[in-house]
Amino acid sequence: MHPELKVIHLVCAALFLGNVIVSGVWALLAERTRNHAIIEFSNTMVLITDAMFTLTGAVGVVWTGHSMADMFNGGAGHPWIQWSYGLLGFSGLIWLFVLVPIQFKQRALLRASDTVCEQYWRLSRIWQIAGAIATLLPLPIVYLMVNKSQ
Repeated sequence: MHPELKVIHLVCAALFLGNVIVSGVWALLAERTRNHAIIEFSNTMVLITDAMFTLTGAVGVVWTGHSMADMFNGGAGHPWIQWSYGLLGFSGLIWLFVLVPIQFKQRALLRASDTVCEQYWRLSRIWQIAGAIATLLPLPIVYLMVNKSQ
């Protein structure tokens, strides 16, 4: 096994998991203030850090994980690799098709008014639920990766 690839994989996993967890906390704490300016700032920072850390971490995890799966004959015969692909893929689909579009809609609503409207709060509830699911899905991958059967 290439130790450099494993290090890159672990760093990317830390970036990905760390940012998805922190993004939810930022949004929750900002929204608890009910202050438009703070919520708008948090929304902007979540969008920026998602691009910088979540996306970079996810791409890095997939690239390095897929590269290392070759050592297990591509992972076809290893359920832990298949489960890892599935869990990360499902989380990524939620992020791409639910969370990010909601964040952009929220940003537009925040920019259009000096108050936080009811539509923003409805979107926020959906974002929180979908975000919790998308955050929890990759966590078992850490267990599978550490306790893999070779």
